[in-house]
Amino acid sequence: MRNKSLLTLVGVAILIVAAIATTSADVSHDPNSPITIDQDQYFDFSLVGNRAGEFAYYSLEYKGDASVVTIELDMAPGDPAAQRGVGFHVYCCNGYLIGTGRRSEDKVDRKVLEWADRNSTRWLIQVYNYLHGVPVGFRLTVSGLPVAPPPREEMQPSQAALFSVAADGLIGDRAGNFKYYKVESKGDGAEVALKLDYAPKDRWISNAFGVNVYAPVDGLLVAQAGDEASFKLDMAGTYLVQVYNYLHGVDIRYSLRLSEP
Repeated sequence: MRNKSLLTLVGVAILIVAAIATTSADVSHDPNSPITIDQDQYFDFSLVGNRAGEFAYYSLEYKGDASVVTIELDMAPGDPAAQRGVGFHVYCCNGYLIGTGRRSEDKVDRKVLEWADRNSTRWLIQVYNYLHGVPVGFRLTVSGLPVAPPPREEMQPSQAALFSVAADGLIGDRAGNFKYYKVESKGDGAEVALKLDYAPKDRWISNAFGVNVYAPVDGLLVAQAGDEASFKLDMAGTYLVQVYNYLHGVDIRYSLRLSEP
């Protein structure tokens, strides 16, 4: 009966490995050349176990910002008997063991590790299979890694367009990121109103996102607003409207409307 169960287990595993073979599989068996994980992602692969252990290696750079990284390993077969011989460890510098995947409360065929600390270091994930001669299919999923901000947009004042209504988005930068619009003036002293809508509207956003208006001569600041402002077109020429965002990596969607008050 025991041999029959083992044959059934092996047969199921072979079918799973065959299915996995049809997908892209990134795997390294060398701890000195692990697969680098630089974003939230998953990897499908398989390992045929042996008594000395068969291994796959992955690494990530942990920022040391106390953010929680979750590592999940789905296994097939992943029954309680098989789980004794398959799983993963996570190491950092000098071979220090951060932790070992533990059986998930949600899925019997999954092992999980959640970890956070203040040390900036490289993590090495070692997936193992000690089931001699048994192929096991794995899906390794890593989540919680920081998202790289999109590339900064570079817009010059010379690219400003005439407008009455505009709707757009602006990704922030610590040094400031900007979009420009222009208002043509005859210098007749007409008064105009500028209204900026965006969400969410809170103190954190309004301290770093808003609008400046500059006069045609000497770049004189004539209006500033996080919501709305009025100014007079006393000078002939082009008034420059600057939308600014200093919230690094934060994309603010906004609408801008120009009208007579």
